[in-house]
Amino acid sequence: MLNAYSFHNGEPIDGAVLVFAPSFKVAKKLAYPVVRDWSGCEYTEVRGYRIRHDEWLKANAADKLKLAARTPHVIESPPACKGCDLWHDELDSSGHCETCAEEREEEA
Repeated sequence: MLNAYSFHNGEPIDGAVLVFAPSFKVAKKLAYPVVRDWSGCEYTEVRGYRIRHDEWLKANAADKLKLAARTPHVIESPPACKGCDLWHDELDSSGHCETCAEEREEEA
């Protein structure tokens, strides 16, 4: 089974990569070259965490063939919210996260 992980160098809002892997260790090894290309950081500077509720990301962001084959992989540009440009949360049918969708409703 593959879990979803987010990795970044510094603050996740400044850029993060989505990784599907069986463990944190495997995920970090996959994430490091991508994050290094963005920032020139060292391996020890790459930070990450497991995304516990990853069903939506598995259904909407993962490579379906690799996920089915349980092949670890990196997604550099997961589907992001049209409002805040973050991908950590499930998006509604209009492409907004829950927070941005609520803000849009309040404005309307």
